[in-house]
Amino acid sequence: MRAGAPFPRGQDEQQDAPLKRLRYALVLLTAVIIAGALGYHLLSKLNALDSVYMAITTLFTVGFRELGEVNARTKIFTIFYLVIGLGVATYAISNLTALLLEGDLRGYLMERRMQKRLDDLTDHVIVCGFGKMGFQAAWELKKAGIPFVIVEQDETKGRSPRFAGELILYGNAMDELMLERAGIRRARGLITALTTDADNVLVTLTVKQMRADIPVVARSAKLGTERQLRAAGADHIVSPYEIGGRRMAGLLLKPEMMNFFDIVLQQEQLELGLERIAIGPESALVGQTLREARLRHATGALLVGLVHPGAGLRFNPSGDERFQSGDELLVMGPSEALETLTRLAKG
Repeated sequence: MRAGAPFPRGQDEQQDAPLKRLRYALVLLTAVIIAGALGYHLLSKLNALDSVYMAITTLFTVGFRELGEVNARTKIFTIFYLVIGLGVATYAISNLTALLLEGDLRGYLMERRMQKRLDDLTDHVIVCGFGKMGFQAAWELKKAGIPFVIVEQDETKGRSPRFAGELILYGNAMDELMLERAGIRRARGLITALTTDADNVLVTLTVKQMRADIPVVARSAKLGTERQLRAAGADHIVSPYEIGGRRMAGLLLKPEMMNFFDIVLQQEQLELGLERIAIGPESALVGQTLREARLRHATGALLVGLVHPGAGLRFNPSGDERFQSGDELLVMGPSEALETLTRLAKG
C-alpha cells in the first residue's frame, strides 16, 4: 500500500458509517420534501417556491395558511403526506440528532482531520510505544521541534497535557497497515520502545521489510538481546539499564566530562548543538585540507572529530587531513553555525 493510502476496507467502512447515516437521513428528508412540493405543484397549481413552502410547513406542522387551490384531492394528499412524510421526517431527524448527541459525527470529523495531518506529514519520526521510554523520546523530539507520530496499543496512554494535539495512533505497531498510516514511507526514522524485547524485534523486522533504508532505534531491556535486534536490522540499540549504569559510574569517575555533555545536549537556552554532518560529492570541501577549509572561521562551528568512509571516528584531526566525499564531520556549535556548515557540506 502506498504512503498516505486510505484505511483498509473494513476499517474504512467502519470510519465512514457516521457519514453514511448522515447522508441517508438527509436524502430521506430531501426526498419527502421534493415529493410534497411536487404534489402541491400538480394539485394546487403552485409555483416552485410556493410548492416547497407548502411541503415544509405541512411536514413540520407549522400551521401557516394554505396557498393556492384547496380541493378534495389536495386535502386527501395532505392527509397521506402528513402520515407518511411525518414518520419519515421524524426518523431522519432522530438520526441526525443521534449523530450529534452521541458524538459519532464529531469523532468521524476528528478522525478525518487527523488522517489529513498524517497524509501531509513528511520527514517525521515514528515512536512505537508510549511507556516511560517512549514518552521521554517523544518529549525530546517535541522540544527539538521535530514532527512525530506515536503508535500505542493502550488507549489509556497518551493523555498527558504535554502531548495535547499531537498525533497518536492507537493500534499494533507490528501491523503494516498501522505503520503505513503513520507514514513509514516518508519518515526520517523510527523509535521502537515497546515493553518487551520480542516486540521490538518484530517491529524492527516489519519496518525493515517495508523500508530497508529507514534508521531504526530499538530499546533493549535484557542483556543478550542486542544481537537479535542487530540481526533484525536495528541501526542503534539503547539499553536503559546499561546507559543508566554507565552514566552513574561516569558521574563519579569523570564528573566534569559528564556535566559538559549535559550542558551541550540538554540546555536549550545555550543554543549549542552536537551534530554529525556528511560531506556530499558536490561540496566545495571535497579535496581541501582541514587547514585550507578553515571551518571555524567560515561557519563558526567547531570540528570535534572526522569519520572517513569505512574507518572509525578520529577525534581532533590534524590540519593536514583532507576531506573526501562521504566523510562525516562531528561538529559542535550554535544552531546557525551548524546549519551553515550543513549547507556547505551538501554543496
